[in-house]
Amino acid sequence: MAKKAKKPGNHKRKKPTLTVRLSQCMIVKNEEEHIEQALSWGKGIVCEQIVVDTGSTDRTVELAKKMGAKVFHFTWNDDFSAAKNYAIGKAKGDWIAFLDADEWFSKEDAKKLLPLIAKIHFQQNVSVVRSKLVCLDEAGGVTGAFCQDRIFRRDPKLRYRYRIHEELYRIGTNNLVYEDAQEELMILHSGYAGEGRSLEKGQRNARLLEQDLNDHPKDAMRMTYLGDAYHAAGRKEEALCCYRKVLEDSEMEMTHVIAPLRSGLQIMGILVDENPDETGEELVRIRQTLIDLGWDMHPDLDYFMGCWQLKKGLIMEAAVLFEHALEQAKTYHERDIARITSNLEFVNRIIATAALLNQNPQKAVPFAVSALQVNRYSADAIQLLLRAFLSEWEEGMPAEPYWQFLSKLYDVQNLKDLLFLYQFTGKAGFEALQERVLQELPQEVRERI
Repeated sequence: MAKKAKKPGNHKRKKPTLTVRLSQCMIVKNEEEHIEQALSWGKGIVCEQIVVDTGSTDRTVELAKKMGAKVFHFTWNDDFSAAKNYAIGKAKGDWIAFLDADEWFSKEDAKKLLPLIAKIHFQQNVSVVRSKLVCLDEAGGVTGAFCQDRIFRRDPKLRYRYRIHEELYRIGTNNLVYEDAQEELMILHSGYAGEGRSLEKGQRNARLLEQDLNDHPKDAMRMTYLGDAYHAAGRKEEALCCYRKVLEDSEMEMTHVIAPLRSGLQIMGILVDENPDETGEELVRIRQTLIDLGWDMHPDLDYFMGCWQLKKGLIMEAAVLFEHALEQAKTYHERDIARITSNLEFVNRIIATAALLNQNPQKAVPFAVSALQVNRYSADAIQLLLRAFLSEWEEGMPAEPYWQFLSKLYDVQNLKDLLFLYQFTGKAGFEALQERVLQELPQEVRERI
């Protein structure tokens, strides 16, 4: 029986669904510890996983194949860009996510990738999706955060350059148009956890950068990176020599606008750990140089000056600088890392301390809370908060409002949190509040206290 033809206009045409393919690429060597996690986040998201091995002697290749990755081999030639460009050449997707083996997206952020690139796929001028990268220490704490260009269009003109500290560029121009997704995407990175590994990488990087600078002796970005490598390898004076050359040598070629900023901040970071009476003049001079170059919005200018003031014992002056740096950090989204982000607990504690010294507990409270949000078990931060509470509390007043406040910061069903609060309300001498915490403890625990 023939099917009845549908009359024109009786049905709606479905809009074609855009399918954007994302390839995951990485280069590896002896990454058996990380390779499974590195490949796990992309499952169900990417159309292929390309692993280029540069000479592993452990189970990296075996595990990558077991995870379903396409494994290729590249003869190592002391050039990270060459290896990465080889990997790019193997990709078939429309876009590429190029993360290292010790980097990954959370499940939540991985799910955002395809909708995001589908949204910008037909904007042919957009080549890169810029994301946040957060560095973690061995305990999972944040040691720093900055932006990275790891997701980009598969394009024969988009390639990596530099032997080490490789960066994306468009052949024929330095112009890369990017979609800023730092508020949506965050890469987690655990690579430099551990002092020994950092020293080893610093020595390796220094060797490769010295080779690069033989061919490009006036390249400011390479000179900055060499300073970073010397610093990581514990060669402080050699590092300072590189950084100062970038700022002071008029013949340096500013191949990247961020080179003087990076060098200046590295010098400031090193000097604040020295004798404050000997370093102040150079700190002030470098800060002004960076301001003159247009980097006055960078939060670390005031952060490092605050550290210097604090080392001189001037806590009030330090707190003013720290508070301004925190405000700038809220809106700073440029390429270079903001060092203040790895010391947020400390900075907030100093501002809270200064507020209490100024007899301003209302101001101290939010900064003490911010410190506790970074580290909920910070003994110093909880004591600052309790000092602020006590400064306005009078004998006979109910402790319930303060308990309600704490119950929003802590899990009051968690014994560890309750015992922490019981301990420090006691140390603060806030007996009424300690008694309120005691009521929440299990009967068997109360009997032992």
